[in-house]
Amino acid sequence: MDLKKIAGLDLTAYSEAFERDFAPGNIKAVQSRALLDQRAAAGSLLGGNLISTARGMTRQDKRDVNSSVRYAQWYASQERNRDTDAQGWFSLFAVVLGDMGWEVDEKRVVEQSYDNFSGRVSQTYLHRIAAINSQMAKVAQEMFEALLVNTSVLGALSTESRRGREFAIAPAEYDNQGRLSLDLSDFSLRARSRRENFLFWDWNEGHVTLMHRAAPFTLNRVRFEQVRSPLSDRLDRIADTLFEFYQERL
Repeated sequence: MDLKKIAGLDLTAYSEAFERDFAPGNIKAVQSRALLDQRAAAGSLLGGNLISTARGMTRQDKRDVNSSVRYAQWYASQERNRDTDAQGWFSLFAVVLGDMGWEVDEKRVVEQSYDNFSGRVSQTYLHRIAAINSQMAKVAQEMFEALLVNTSVLGALSTESRRGREFAIAPAEYDNQGRLSLDLSDFSLRARSRRENFLFWDWNEGHVTLMHRAAPFTLNRVRFEQVRSPLSDRLDRIADTLFEFYQERL
């Protein structure tokens, strides 16, 4: 999968589409539900993205993680059709993150298709991430446990992801050098039946395909600060829609 930078990528493009998709009127309704306390581990839902942040993360870093992932996802959808060009769409998703300052470890980029998938998507994901980073797996597991008992958020995830046709799971934490790290996993689920609780459903009916693409990132803060100014309005507006449905008790 080619994740090389695109020369001349304009991160401020598509102004009309951005104003339409992130209209202030839509933000206000979500913002009233946001929990923005600092330092607690938390899970948020934004645009079909399940983002979990580890304990100890600052409020600003939470906002930067959420807005970066959501903006890169949105931007990729302006130039690629996710249904007909899933690989190209994800490549651009990752490239936009890279252009914002999130540096990818290309040696650990994953692309895997599970034909006739069976089992639970949540467990498949946890087994994969636990083999790579046990702390990130713990952060994601805690978020899943909170999600299971929150029917309203499960419903929102179902709607925003088109019942699993397109969604992402992205835990973030500080690594042992203090750098902000993000493990992005993007999924596409194709099944004859459509389940609202697709993430935790025990798929055993056959003819189910799960496509998984993943890439690990580390934030280059110097580069991110360089793009923050021209993207300030967009990133701030997205961050203000943060909907944290789970927060660890400190």
